[in-house]
Amino acid sequence: MKAAARRQEDAPNPVPAEIAVLLLEDSDSDAFLIETVLEDVADFEHRLVRSGYLSHGLARARSMHFDVVLLDPGLPDSQGIDTVRTFIRSAPDVPVLVLTGMDDASTGLLAIQEGAQDYLKKKDISASELGRAVRYAVERHRIAAALKASEERFQLAVAGASAGLWDWNLQTGAIYLSPCFRKIMCCEDGEPPDAARVFRHDIHPDDIPRITASLKAHLENKDVYDVEYRVRTRSSGFRWVQARGQALWNDSARPYRMVGWIMDITDRKRASEALRESREELQRLSANIQQVREEEKNRIARELHDDLGQQLAALKVETANVEDHLAAAGITAAADNLRKVYELIDRIIAAARRIAAGLRPTMLDDLGLMPAVDWLIDEFSASHRVRVARRIDVDDIDFNHEGGTAVFRIVQEALTNIARHSRATLVTLEIVRDETHCVVRIVDNGSGCAAGAHAFGLLGMRERAARLGGSIQIRTAPDEGFALTVALPIAAIGARR
Repeated sequence: MKAAARRQEDAPNPVPAEIAVLLLEDSDSDAFLIETVLEDVADFEHRLVRSGYLSHGLARARSMHFDVVLLDPGLPDSQGIDTVRTFIRSAPDVPVLVLTGMDDASTGLLAIQEGAQDYLKKKDISASELGRAVRYAVERHRIAAALKASEERFQLAVAGASAGLWDWNLQTGAIYLSPCFRKIMCCEDGEPPDAARVFRHDIHPDDIPRITASLKAHLENKDVYDVEYRVRTRSSGFRWVQARGQALWNDSARPYRMVGWIMDITDRKRASEALRESREELQRLSANIQQVREEEKNRIARELHDDLGQQLAALKVETANVEDHLAAAGITAAADNLRKVYELIDRIIAAARRIAAGLRPTMLDDLGLMPAVDWLIDEFSASHRVRVARRIDVDDIDFNHEGGTAVFRIVQEALTNIARHSRATLVTLEIVRDETHCVVRIVDNGSGCAAGAHAFGLLGMRERAARLGGSIQIRTAPDEGFALTVALPIAAIGARR
């Protein structure tokens, strides 16, 4: 007996070393026969509990643990297949072996259909047959219970998962699709699962080649199958899903089954796309800000160059006069010229403050455009001993902030360049209008300049004109003087009164 027990312990799926048996039998003679046969079973030891009524047996099964029940369907309180059905429903964790005294096998077959593990005829029972039946009943019941638990866990996982599960038989083409899979793929209720339909109808046609290539690489080379694609919705739109899968290969390295899942990632894709667009927009804004900063620095440099340069040119002239007077005259004359130098220095400082305050001469706001231009011309004439003939006829134009500043700066920059380069004695200035434009013309009788078109001030004029949608023409050459014509659209610089 112990040797048999050791053999059972060494078996792949051994039954318990001692089997608890519940015998439901009302006949004393039949019970004695079964007890005798059990004693002769060499495969395992047993512990037997007998009951003659179904109700008593169920009470025992609820209060004690049994590995198997030997059940006679004909009991005083229950008869036939109802006995088997009642016990299995009341004690589903105990495997049932039916012992019948009838030659008709139909009762035994009905018992198996109800969930019994096997049936034996009492008159033909033997120790080997009973031992085999008990061991098989215990083992089959254990396997069935494990399979049921596994199926229940799987169903719970499927029901609770946000991913759609699929199981594809590569040999037959049959495919299992979980309810969540059908919901994600917008399959109709009751629609039979069909892998070909999923590819043919539900997936965006542009994504099919990529999915096919990934699937082929997985099945042939065992590459990872992880792909994102779009699926059609009932509203004829598309949503994004992520799919992962794993194939199973046989001993011949041929895939025969593949399982996997899909998950709706539409919200994640939209958020990722929005983030990407935001980053690109931020990069564009940063580049634009940087460009504006560079342009603004260049513009400020030109403003400082021209506004201060005009004053510095006058300072240079006055400094030369001081030197001449110091050499040829007395202290009084030198002191007078030095005072003019100091006054010019004060003007330079004032000009720098005006630029730092907003690069718009405050006199434009205090006096208006034309009085400010008159002041500029008078300062220029007095500082450089250049006569300026002027013609200004734009009283019917209501200049806006940008337009007034542009006209003032164009005049200022032109006069500054004349002071630096031209050695002119006469300048003609016109600010007039035609039907659609305000036209600024400045002509001098100086020496001209081959490189004048590339001077800082002239670059600033071009920029101002272009920003307002205007045009600029420059004519200058050695010994031919300097001529500038700027046309600014009235619509951009103000409005007619």
